Amino acid sequence: MPIDDQVLQAMARWPDVPAVHGWLRLDRRGRWLLIDRGVPGFDEALHGAGSEITSPPIIDFIGRNYSADPQGRWHWQNGPQRVFVDLAFAPLLFRVMGEAPAQSLITHTGYPVGRIGRAAADAEGNLWLETDLGAGCIDDRDLGALDLTLLDAPGPGGRAGTLRLMGEHAVGLLGEPPATAFGFEPTPR
Repeated sequence: MPIDDQVLQAMARWPDVPAVHGWLRLDRRGRWLLIDRGVPGFDEALHGAGSEITSPPIIDFIGRNYSADPQGRWHWQNGPQRVFVDLAFAPLLFRVMGEAPAQSLITHTGYPVGRIGRAAADAEGNLWLETDLGAGCIDDRDLGALDLTLLDAPGPGGRAGTLRLMGEHAVGLLGEPPATAFGFEPTPR
């Protein structure tokens, strides 16, 4: 995913700005949440999920400058500062566009997926994908729209079915947490 030119210029001008952790979260629906630490009355137990960011220009800016480092830690490059994102679920949430069999995927950040490399289902019935843009999960509201055939009793770590979406893909059954299987860090530190 591309990074804005103004962000690249800021990174070159100020290369040693320290990264921040623990104040930006991505939820299960692909919403950006600002964790309001430092606000009077903040209580992690009550307000830990954060406040939804609703400004379209800010959401667009975050999405254009959101990527992973080589260690699988997803971040927003906010000018020269890297803001690591706490992932409530997945680094990318995919929405299904169109009708079967001519469907495509778009990320919660608005980028079209060009290629699916691997598909796997977890024990909760979520469908995880490795794509050209990174790893993520199909938005659970879109699962019913997919041309997905699951087997009745897949073996541990074995084939769980077939997904016909941008080609045909064998669906494996995850035998480990999605973050481990797809190489991302849910809460970078």
